Amino acid sequence: MSLRYQQYMALKRTKNFLRCLLTVSEYPKTKKEMRAEASACLRHFPFLHDNGQPMWSKDDLTEDVLE
Repeated sequence: MSLRYQQYMALKRTKNFLRCLLTVSEYPKTKKEMRAEASACLRHFPFLHDNGQPMWSKDDLTEDVLE
């Protein structure tokens, strides 16, 4: 299981990736780049409980890591 800050950053990265896909932008340019970014987003993405809430790891998440 990934560390909590890695899971948090994966959520942020995924949010940015999806926004990028919805806007007319130059990134990602090819299917290969899109697959690579999607793979990177899912690498540390937190598992979900049955109710849809993220299943965070048990380590401490400090504010200085999030910045």
